[in-house]
Parts: sequence; structure tokens; C-alpha cells
Amino acid sequence: MAVPASAQRHSPSTCAENDLLLSTGRDRTDGIYSSGELVTYTVSITNQGARTCDVEKVNVFIRFPGPDGKPAGPMTRVTTDAAYPAGTPKHTIGTFTHRLVLNPGVKLAQAEATITNGMLQSLDGALDPFNRYNTVSLIIVPPTLTIDKKGSIETGVGPQNVDYTYEVRNTSKPPIPLSQVAVEDDICTNPVYRSGDNGDGQLAVGEVYIFTCSMLHQAPGSYTNTAKACAYNALDPRPESKVCSPPDTWTVVLTNPPGNPPASPPAQNPPPVPAAGVKPANATQAPCEIASPTGLTVRAGELTTIRVRVRNVDAGTQARITLPGGKVLRANTNSSGTATFRVRPTKSGRATIRVAQCSDVARFTVRQPRQVQSRRTPRVTG
Repeated sequence: MAVPASAQRHSPSTCAENDLLLSTGRDRTDGIYSSGELVTYTVSITNQGARTCDVEKVNVFIRFPGPDGKPAGPMTRVTTDAAYPAGTPKHTIGTFTHRLVLNPGVKLAQAEATITNGMLQSLDGALDPFNRYNTVSLIIVPPTLTIDKKGSIETGVGPQNVDYTYEVRNTSKPPIPLSQVAVEDDICTNPVYRSGDNGDGQLAVGEVYIFTCSMLHQAPGSYTNTAKACAYNALDPRPESKVCSPPDTWTVVLTNPPGNPPASPPAQNPPPVPAAGVKPANATQAPCEIASPTGLTVRAGELTTIRVRVRNVDAGTQARITLPGGKVLRANTNSSGTATFRVRPTKSGRATIRVAQCSDVARFTVRQPRQVQSRRTPRVTG
């Protein structure tokens, strides 16, 4: 059967090829984004060229980045059975906004626009199906922050009270606001926020949060402590969005008062202060004694309150309990020399109690967890 002449006519009569082009754009020219941001995508189409043909029944869809950064999820329709005659200039056929919710570590996110079963008029006049796709990529950069730690002195005579100041800055690019900003110091254990916020509770790029912490170094020696700042992406406040700064340290070296001989022969390189803030025995200024808890029953898996009494130490002196398995708990003494702990050990064994500036060590035993027997309901058959 012959093809009717009307079906053999090209449209337009000079057409010989398909020049239909699909393109996808983003709202930021540098292409740099962070999880939690809104991205505006544009889908454009053009059908131009010296010998291009008319195109009909064009269905366009777009898919947005999933948690792993790859196009995922349901397709969003852009056009339905649209026609683009030869000579159609480039123009936007759809604008879409999508919030990025990405897994930690994702460095590239892609959206994809597709043409599904568009109909192209071929040289014999028939309408032939064709498909096209186009992707646009985003560079994913997590928020960042820095901390600058400074002490009120670098050298002095012991005992000495040292005031530490921490300046925390948001260095994110793009400028993502940060929330729940906190400072952690391995020796001065309670840094407190002082100033810097404009009232919205978020550390923005350009703001500087100030934290302070004070502690008494009671004996001569070298004291190096390390601090870091941590916060959460305010646009993506999931727990996995937590970011921390590189650490920053400050060292204070204290000497004996003039005319006072050192408590022990000086070493060429003073031993480092243990990370938990417990000073070596030769740094003790006055004898102290830890009263071992009596009548104490501690079991693995159970919550127990332990009160540690220490004699001849100042209020605010740090005490620590090292549980079986290595977990360390810390608390400060009150005016009567008592430090209170709430412990829930995960393992049985021996635990130790130590106090800063005190060579005395107390111990207690963590017993095995209680054995719980469950009663099984008899099974009845027949």
C-alpha cells in the first residue's frame, strides 16, 4: 500500500534532521551548595537549525538528587505532549525548587531532565519516537568553622589562675548559618558563651562567638590543653550534620616562686599533663586524700550515684572515675570537697577514682549485671 502524499511531506519541506535540545540550569553560577539549601532548577528547550524538523508530543520530566546525590525518586512532569516547530528559540519550559537533603560525605549532586517518547517527523513523513536526557551537577561542600584559643598568660609562677578565651568563626562557603555552637576543652571543662550573636541564635559568616573558661593551675609545670568548636548546619539540623573545627592548643608554663626549691628535681622536658586533667603526683602542692566510697554496690548496666569525698583540695577541683573498658566520667568538687557522679557501667571489673593535684587513688568494683530469667509461656498443641 502506497504512503499517501500528504504523509510524505516534510515539515517544514526543507527539514532533514533533529535539532531539538534540552538543557537544565541551576540558580548559582559557581555550582557550590551545602545540604539543606534550596536549589532552583530551570529546564529549557530549543529547536533551531538550518534543516531542523518540527517535533511533536514531547513529554519532559525532571528528577532531583536523592540522599546519595544521584537522581532519584519520582519524576516531576515538565510538559505533556508539547509541540516545538522548527525555529523555536531557547526558552524556559519549567522552574522547580528542591531542598537538598544529602548524606554526609556526598560531594556531587545531580538533577536529570529527560524527554520520553517525543515524536520526530522523519524524511518519509512518519513520526518516529526519540528520547533525550540532560543533567546538571552541584558541588557539595559541608559547612566549616574555626576556633582561636588564647590564654591570659603563657608563663608565670604557680599557683596561677588562667583565663582562656575562645573565638569561634563560621567559615562556610556557601555561607550556611550554624546553630547549637559549643566549645569543648580537654582540661578547662566548662567553656561558657559570652557574646557575638545578633539575636537569632545562629552563627553566621562574619559573626564571632566569644567563649571563656577559667581554671586554677595549682603547681609548677607545663600545661597544654586543646579546644575545638562544634555546631550543626542550621538548614539541615539532623544529628549527622554536626561539624567541628580543627583543634587549637595553648600552653602555660609555671615555675616555683622565688626562693622556693622545686618539689622534685627539674626534668629537661616536663612530662605532659594527662588528657583528662589529672596532674602528675610531683605537681601536688599539699597532701590530699580520697575517701573510698563505703557500702557501695555498683553493677554493670545499672545507674548508681557515687559521691567521692576529697580532703585538702579547693572547691571546683576536677575528679574523674575511669570505668572498666576505659570510659572516663568527670565532676568537680563542691565547697565540702565532694564530687557527685551518676554512673552506668557497661562492663564489670575494677574502676579507679582520681582527683587533680592528688596522688591518691581510690578503687571500687563493678559487679556482673543481674541475671534476668524470663518465663516462657508453654506451647499447647493438639
